Amino acid sequence: MKYNFKEKQAIVSVVMAMAQADGVIDPNELAYFEQLQELLRISDEELCDVTATIDNDFSLLGLIVLSKMENQKKADVKKMLLQMMTSDCDLNEKELTLFNFVCRVTGMDAATDSLLGSGELDYDPTRILTADAIKKIKSAEKHLLGEGKK
Repeated sequence: MKYNFKEKQAIVSVVMAMAQADGVIDPNELAYFEQLQELLRISDEELCDVTATIDNDFSLLGLIVLSKMENQKKADVKKMLLQMMTSDCDLNEKELTLFNFVCRVTGMDAATDSLLGSGELDYDPTRILTADAIKKIKSAEKHLLGEGKK
């Protein structure tokens, strides 16, 4: 899916905020962010432009941009946030609080309950992670996405 500059700016700001939410940026979070940069087709130059225009925290403007995205894009952003949250195999209360806040104020939950994120957004955690860590990530993602519930 193609994103314009403002959408990329909003996505990068909220994903960066998620990586920083627990106060520790794990190497696996950095690896995920690098993969996300590739998936969103953000060049290094464009990443510099994007990050230069956002605050340390995600901005109100970013939340407004996210709230105006079409539902499939919102589903993709939700998946990006879930993947960042679980990339370090440590679900933190601050991450969950931020995730719930972003979903609530952008309408992400209501808009995406029946949609799955794009398959092209699947990341490859094997770049750094061990097999046990990969299992934990997949389990956490399934739990957060509500998959496997009867």
